[in-house]
Amino acid sequence: MQSRTYGGGMNPLTRSRLLAVVVTVAAAVWAAPAAGATAAPVSTSAMPAAVDQATPDTSTAIPRWLHQLPPQQYTTFDGQHSFTLTPWQGQHVAVLVPDPRSGEVMAKIVGALDRAWSYYRSTTGRVPSPNRAINGRLPIAVVPDGDTCGAGCGWLGSTGIEIAQPYFDILYNQVSNQGLYDQVLFYELGRNFWFYTDQLTAPDNNAYRDAVTTGFAVLMRFQSMAAAHAPGAPFNGTPFTTFRSQVAGLIDVYESDPTKTFGGTLGADLSPGAYGGSDFFASIMMWLAARHGGQAFLSRFWRHSVPGRGTATNTTAAVTNLVTSASAAACVDLSRAFYQRWGFPRPDGTTTPRPAANTVPEPTGHC
Repeated sequence: MQSRTYGGGMNPLTRSRLLAVVVTVAAAVWAAPAAGATAAPVSTSAMPAAVDQATPDTSTAIPRWLHQLPPQQYTTFDGQHSFTLTPWQGQHVAVLVPDPRSGEVMAKIVGALDRAWSYYRSTTGRVPSPNRAINGRLPIAVVPDGDTCGAGCGWLGSTGIEIAQPYFDILYNQVSNQGLYDQVLFYELGRNFWFYTDQLTAPDNNAYRDAVTTGFAVLMRFQSMAAAHAPGAPFNGTPFTTFRSQVAGLIDVYESDPTKTFGGTLGADLSPGAYGGSDFFASIMMWLAARHGGQAFLSRFWRHSVPGRGTATNTTAAVTNLVTSASAAACVDLSRAFYQRWGFPRPDGTTTPRPAANTVPEPTGHC
């Protein structure tokens, strides 16, 4: 089980492995996952009520949906440390903090994360498997720096996120002072909502697996923040809108140089330009969505197209599932873009040299 922190504050992105451990905590607070548990499909009867805020909370009063619960014991993912944390419970998430915080600021943070959670659920059609929970809410625990796997850490496909306190403080202070949201927790939700390992990755190429798995979190970080009306704070000093444009533009960098290949970029978890292979995967998905239906394309892709594919036994099969899922979500055959324009491996494993991108017309149309 792997989680990768992605920036946050002023530190560069880091990579670490989340240990698959059984965490012992108070039974009244946490529920451990069943062995081999997988992400559960949406059950509307079991869902908390939908978030009722269409826009960010700007009021000075603490809203009725936010509850500050009594302090509770929390044990870290690795089982090595326990702390007393105070949960601020929203409608879908609960943020556990070690020290007193302003209710007004916590309402804005928890409200934005609630709305992001709703976006993830709507787009994927699923909710994470229950691992840890507070009254049915996904827990986000603020822990000391060094006691989790980077700036932030999240279980893949099941509930539970940790964020190191310096990075939570960056989020809190930017929301309080500027009304801007650091991106770490919106990204980490993409760990809990990742359900596509079998279809889109394969055991023969860990680099490609990491690029796609993390690329989902990179993509959905941008999408969920927009849906949550949470304007992004600068990323390592770069304005957030500029940062998003840089990621979106990576496909243009790839297309401008026909010598670049799948094996030398996405297949090796590398970018054709700035950042990494996960950002390149996000850029490809942005390119497809911009031409084939926007959010409707993304919802069809993650909610309907990918789950219907079989388990990929190798990277070629995983790429085939990607292409067929994207084509189904676009209602257009996208094989020409993937196999000719971008030089991705065909179902038989072969690749062809890439011509100049402008000689391969972009597929057009959408559902």
